[in-house]
Amino acid sequence: MLNACVGIYPCRKQFLLYKEAFEFSDTKLPINTNGVYISVSHEGSFYLYNNGYAKILFSNLPVSKSFWKNPSIEINELQSQEKYFRKEVWGNYIIKNDTIIIQTFGLNDQLCKRSVYETKGVILNDSTIKVFSDYSYWFDSELIKVPNIYRLYKTDQKPDSTLAWFNKKWWYKKDLHESRK
Repeated sequence: MLNACVGIYPCRKQFLLYKEAFEFSDTKLPINTNGVYISVSHEGSFYLYNNGYAKILFSNLPVSKSFWKNPSIEINELQSQEKYFRKEVWGNYIIKNDTIIIQTFGLNDQLCKRSVYETKGVILNDSTIKVFSDYSYWFDSELIKVPNIYRLYKTDQKPDSTLAWFNKKWWYKKDLHESRK
């Protein structure tokens, strides 16, 4: 009976970016994907991938000036966190003009196991993004009050995007845009 309730509730209804093309006219992304984007004023980080995948980590990293004083140690700390290897908090992104839109699934202890979050930002340059919105569709709520700047820290060590929980789901494979495969 619970499956019936969950099945009719639109837990993933707003997760749509994977259906859209992930292509650029000059075949070069306007942002770097060879590292991790770290908040300069709040907690948080995210990874972007050349295939349109994204992984968000809300971590306990000491950010701002403390991170940038010794980034290699802080990256090791980030990679030691359980969240780094989990199949959760994965999603897709798209770039429209100078705006990046990231849709991810976050864990939810409500009716749905996961709920959709949408993060929007302005690409300031190839390694800096100013996030101005982090919206929860489940709670119908904006989660940030002030914009947050994220800067790229270059590293080859990134979570494995093949671990994303939705990769093997029929609905994802069925509607995944060819350019994202």
